[in-house]
Amino acid sequence: MKRAFCVAAFSFCIAACGSSPPMPPASNLAPDEIPLVVDQRCPGGPTCADQGDGKLYVGYARRDMTPLVEPFVDLNNNGLRDANEPFTDLDGNGVFDPVWLAGRDNGRQAFGVHDPTWLRCYVIKQNETTVAHCVVDAIGYFQDEEAQIRADLDPSLGVDLLMMGATHDHQAKDTTGLWGPDLTTTGYDAAYMARIRAGAVDAIGEALAHARPAKMAIASIATEDPDRDMQHYVSDTRDPVIIDDRLHLIQFDGEDGVPIVTVVNWAAHPDSLGSGNRYVSSDFVHYLREEVAAGTGSDVVFVNGAQGGQIGPGIIQPLRPDGTTQPTSHDFQFIDVWGQEIAREALKAFDARQMVDNPRLAFVHTTVDVHVENVAYQVAARLGMIHKSWFGFDPHVPLTDPANAPLTRTEIAYLTLGPASIVTCPGELLPELFVGGYDGSHSGKYRIVDETQPNAPDLSKAPAPPYLVDLMDGPVEHHMLFGLTLDFLGYVVPRYNFVLDPDAPYISRAPGDHYEETNSIGPRAEPEIVGTMRQLIRHGTAKP
Repeated sequence: MKRAFCVAAFSFCIAACGSSPPMPPASNLAPDEIPLVVDQRCPGGPTCADQGDGKLYVGYARRDMTPLVEPFVDLNNNGLRDANEPFTDLDGNGVFDPVWLAGRDNGRQAFGVHDPTWLRCYVIKQNETTVAHCVVDAIGYFQDEEAQIRADLDPSLGVDLLMMGATHDHQAKDTTGLWGPDLTTTGYDAAYMARIRAGAVDAIGEALAHARPAKMAIASIATEDPDRDMQHYVSDTRDPVIIDDRLHLIQFDGEDGVPIVTVVNWAAHPDSLGSGNRYVSSDFVHYLREEVAAGTGSDVVFVNGAQGGQIGPGIIQPLRPDGTTQPTSHDFQFIDVWGQEIAREALKAFDARQMVDNPRLAFVHTTVDVHVENVAYQVAARLGMIHKSWFGFDPHVPLTDPANAPLTRTEIAYLTLGPASIVTCPGELLPELFVGGYDGSHSGKYRIVDETQPNAPDLSKAPAPPYLVDLMDGPVEHHMLFGLTLDFLGYVVPRYNFVLDPDAPYISRAPGDHYEETNSIGPRAEPEIVGTMRQLIRHGTAKP
């Protein structure tokens, strides 16, 4: 989110900025953790009594969210459409409508479309409990947008929990406002965001209208070679190298055996194409979904996992179908090979799937207000670039006052469905906060720490177990993290390894592997978000 950094750099002097002092802990809470307030529990809540035939009903719908990219003649070869350059007015509104791609440099104007971007929704209903989950090919999706979708849904649909999420696609139209034409102009397009909201409302309605009794199957597989080598599948370029490489698959078929939808949960950045790409794409997710759909006979919803840090293509060399390796590169051939390789792993899991008898659906949900200590984010919000609500601060107090960090509202849910346990994270969770792995058990053949690097993590200070994965219900191979779900708050970094540049915190990265801190709401993200996730899981595993 380079724009916010630069805006803050020239707008304010923040050298004295630091994290807020820890608040006194409540009983049995770690410092800065927020006492849990559960605002919804189903079944058993006032709107979702556990009455009905007990069957699982599942429906699915999708909407094409590919932006309209108007061709133009780049006379001066500057990569942008200037006022005097001819263009094709595809929508007939008489003006050029630029599409700004998110996740990389500002001013990355799309030239065309390589493959479509989608909004994909599925609904699960059992008795009087209804969950709708939509995932859009986008960098992220804010809770404010989700709240408007809830308001727009027909109450008669009876949706108890709506979860909006994003694949974290770096080749899609900006949905946050941070990646516009220059350092001070938002990339937020109100019409496009309204289109996503309307698409979600419409797709959820269609999915519920066509929901039918369903059978559930479940599987998971570690995306690694038999010797635990992950170099062909996924990597992590931030120390400590800890990767949750387990791919999860949930298959829903009708009672007649006709497929309804396949849900694939796996952690990796869809950021393979680099800053040079100018074509709209859903990145490797496109190829993964297409191949899995061909193998399962149903459309696929891809849900990203604990991909915080630099979990993704990094230094991998994926395998082609003939067993040869594809060199690491920033092009569409690379994401084609990579996406198809991960799809083959997903289809291995599909072939070994286990049927689930009489799965039971349940969830608990909380709304929580967390601190935004990242001064660059604060500045971007004050300039109207970030379209997310902030509150609880005095706008007349300088940003250098750490006690004046604003709050923003976010949400977390914990769901169980048969043997599957799912916890959501409103951002990019570093995988060690989910699985632990400080003993090297989730590093494969990668070196866990390069101690010669500056500000290398001191693993002796890492959080002790139990970790989130240890607290969840059911078999550990079916414990899932749905990342970038219910909100988008950047990286959630372990506090022991949260290092800021002393001279320009949140603007410049500290020496070593500390880029993620510049794209985090701050060091309190771990206790406030992960602490809430931990409490919610413990509450959800308790019997009513």
